[in-house]
Amino acid sequence: MKKIIAVFLIFSSGLSAQCFTIGADLSYANSVLANGGVYRDQNNAVVNPYALFAQKGANMVRMRLFHTPQNITSHCGGVISANDINDVIEGFTSAKANGMKLNLAIHYGDYFNDPNTQKRPQAWNGLTGVVLQNAIYNYTTSVLQTLKNNNVTPDIVAIGNETTWGFIDDSSTTNGWTWPEDANKFNSALTAVDDFNNSNNTSIKKAVHFTDNTASWLAGLFTSNNVFNYDIIGISFYPYWSNFTSLTQLGTLVNTLKTTYNKDVMIFETGIPWTISNSDSYTNSINSNSNFNYPISPAGQKQFFNDLVTTVYNAGGKGVLYWEPDWITSAFCDKWGQGSSYENLSFFNFLSNNTPLPIFDVFDFCNALSTQGQNKNDINLYPNPARDFIYFKGLNEYTEVSVYDVFGRLILNKNLKEKMLDISELHSGIYYFEFYVFENKIVKKVIVN
Repeated sequence: MKKIIAVFLIFSSGLSAQCFTIGADLSYANSVLANGGVYRDQNNAVVNPYALFAQKGANMVRMRLFHTPQNITSHCGGVISANDINDVIEGFTSAKANGMKLNLAIHYGDYFNDPNTQKRPQAWNGLTGVVLQNAIYNYTTSVLQTLKNNNVTPDIVAIGNETTWGFIDDSSTTNGWTWPEDANKFNSALTAVDDFNNSNNTSIKKAVHFTDNTASWLAGLFTSNNVFNYDIIGISFYPYWSNFTSLTQLGTLVNTLKTTYNKDVMIFETGIPWTISNSDSYTNSINSNSNFNYPISPAGQKQFFNDLVTTVYNAGGKGVLYWEPDWITSAFCDKWGQGSSYENLSFFNFLSNNTPLPIFDVFDFCNALSTQGQNKNDINLYPNPARDFIYFKGLNEYTEVSVYDVFGRLILNKNLKEKMLDISELHSGIYYFEFYVFENKIVKKVIVN
């Protein structure tokens, strides 16, 4: 029975599939690759970013969706297509193929919406009342149906992005809250997800998205204005923009939101620099840690991310996603520049040929938890990706190892021989290797070439 229960915990649908959701927003990965960006592994070999993040332990990918980004002109004078529906399908297909769950952030605008901007898409200009609500409902439904038709139904969909002072506004600058009109907008989208789930036998979780500085106020404001039909409160937390002075305050916020509103709480965005240097002429957007005293270095970046994940986990949060760790320099142009304004917060060292930074180690959080007190640093599977044989460092011979595919089906069940497992009969793909150290279950994701 132990094996059956373990498989259910790993592969059941919904957010209980891992001890904790930890992943990344990889919204620009396709654009970076298409414009000459190159990612490398620790051996300096060129690697696909989705495969690398999965190999390192990421279990969720977030992508943003713009309505019609082609209405926006880039810094280089071209038409923007990044983060349209086709881009999302491509990114989610790669993420799913590498065993990661899918988190969709619908901006309900043609380009970036954030605390200062909640501009509606041009297609909805002039719409009001029930006509606008129907447009929101139909668009939300159409997006989900398109993704489902392409076999990339999201696990989470966020209704809006950093909606701290308005939603689907007429003006470029956020014009503030108007009730009950804004409640009707949110509830139109939330109802669309419910109806889609009911019609398609899906279980997409619904999220709203605030910032750390506004989350407490907004959760109460939404409830008092009849917006409460959601499952997750997503929070953006960047030390550079935060009013907090410690992670303890963030932990208190997470726990308070969870207990007060009976919602799951996740960090949807975060980021911190590992250097203040540039790899291109696009000015860095963040060069400071503000109130937080983590050193601006690879080690400081890793320590912050590890402390953040630990804080959110201990506070009862459900997950942490790092924003755009893939945004390295390339010939890609957004609205404001060419290259990257975020390469100094990415997970790749441009001073070392875009090889991985130490922060990737934090993605092993769940495995680290499962082996606390059991020489966790001495247990390792290598190589990964692998072919023919996997070697186990730190385990005794005769340890029983079970291998499952991404659908939870048992593929192999063998005892180690000389700390080595023959995997020559496995086809290429993603597998989960499960074994026990004393009473602690350990699961390692392995890519078989």
